[in-house]
Parts: sequence; structure tokens; C-alpha cells
Amino acid sequence: MISDNQMEMFMKKVMDQLGVQEENISKDNKKNPKGDKNKSKKPVLATSQIIVITALLANALDVTSFLVDKNQDVQVVLTGTLRRKSQLDKIMDQVGQHPFDEVMKAFMGRY
Repeated sequence: MISDNQMEMFMKKVMDQLGVQEENISKDNKKNPKGDKNKSKKPVLATSQIIVITALLANALDVTSFLVDKNQDVQVVLTGTLRRKSQLDKIMDQVGQHPFDEVMKAFMGRY
């Protein structure tokens, strides 16, 4: 569970990344202390939105494509994994870049 303090720090970090200044929000709140309809509010993010933003910032998700249909609706396709690569996965990524015969020669020469 995420504490309120952690959520507040995360929101400040996201707001900084988006270029939203908290000073403007607090000044507007002082002008309208009674809660006017024109009062500027902090954006409320759903849990799924927070997860997607966090995954994008942590490079766990990559943008695969943008889809625009005839009605100008935009869809962003994201791909990624939450699984961390093991040492064996990292080695296999390195080995996979070499030709098969070179890998087999190196393997046979070692044992």
C-alpha cells in the first residue's frame, strides 16, 4: 500500500515532469478560499494512470505505436514486462547476437 506522503512526493515529481507548477495552484486556492467552481484543483489520477506513468518513467513500458482512426481517435499501444531479467537472460541476449557456429566453437573449446 502506498502512503499519502509517498503519493504526494510522487505527484510532485510527476507534476515537475509535466511542467505544472504547484505555486500557480496554491495562489489560485488563496484567491478562492470558499471553494468556487473556478478554483483550480490538482488533477486526480486513477490507480491505472499512476501505474502507467510509473512504468513509463521506469522504462518498463515502451510506446510501440500510435493509432489514429478516421474519427481522429488516438490510441497509444504500450508494450513491456514487469519481469526483471535474470543473469541467464542477460547472457542469452549477448550470446544471441553472435553466429551459431561461433557460439558452438566457443562452447566446445571451453569443455
